[in-house]
Amino acid sequence: MSDAIIVERGITPARRAELGVDGWPLWKDGQGSRTLTLDATEKNYFLAGEVVLTMEGGEPVTAGKGDLAIIPAGACRWEVKADVRRHYRSDALSPACCIT
Repeated sequence: MSDAIIVERGITPARRAELGVDGWPLWKDGQGSRTLTLDATEKNYFLAGEVVLTMEGGEPVTAGKGDLAIIPAGACRWEVKADVRRHYRSDALSPACCIT
């Protein structure tokens, strides 16, 4: 996997179903900035809001409602511009965690 953040814009219902997004945990983030350090790649599907994501030493990437952001392991700066609701799935978790 790349060291860069990958954003798939406006993913289709078929892609959501393929990934099992609706079975992933839900998280809410309020406006503000924070750095999250991920132990493994994390997938995020945004239900609402807007965020600018920047990997340490990388270029900023914007994601928002309907987008899938794939964030590699490492330190990632989150600048939440509008309150975010998102489903997320870490590759560090057991596959059984998200089966519905």
